[in-house]
Amino acid sequence: VPYCAIIRLSLQQPHAMTTSSVLQKACKFGSKPDASTFPELLTVVTWLRIIIGAIYGVSLGIRNENRGLVGATLGLNVIAFAPMLYFNGYLMAYVDSYKNLRFVGVVNGLAIMLLIWITFFTYAHSEEEMSMQKVLSDAMISSSEATESSTEGETAGTDEF
Repeated sequence: VPYCAIIRLSLQQPHAMTTSSVLQKACKFGSKPDASTFPELLTVVTWLRIIIGAIYGVSLGIRNENRGLVGATLGLNVIAFAPMLYFNGYLMAYVDSYKNLRFVGVVNGLAIMLLIWITFFTYAHSEEEMSMQKVLSDAMISSSEATESSTEGETAGTDEF
């Protein structure tokens, strides 16, 4: 029985953080966290960037934004730099104590932004998508018919290219 108690104690995390305690730390103004006092900050910033990316993607989709480079560049800037204002200005975190705090979660936020933007844009332009599908289908059919008609006139049994 003591052996089971030792195993149980070894499996328990010594400083297990609950969601509410992490959120309390994340919302405490001027707390000056570092990697030893608030290691969950990387996860908080990643989720913050994902949420910003989702909101910005919905915004681009609803506004029917069709200038891809402009929308993606502005989205990348918002996703990358708005959380920096949060952890530098609001939390006053010791950024150098973290391994990769400045850009953690940027790719995740950008990916969710593009996914949501493309989904909204495609849904809003289903007629254009159908006409493009028809044009591509017709082009493939005419290409295959042209290939079949050009191979019918060739002589069979030659090894020449």
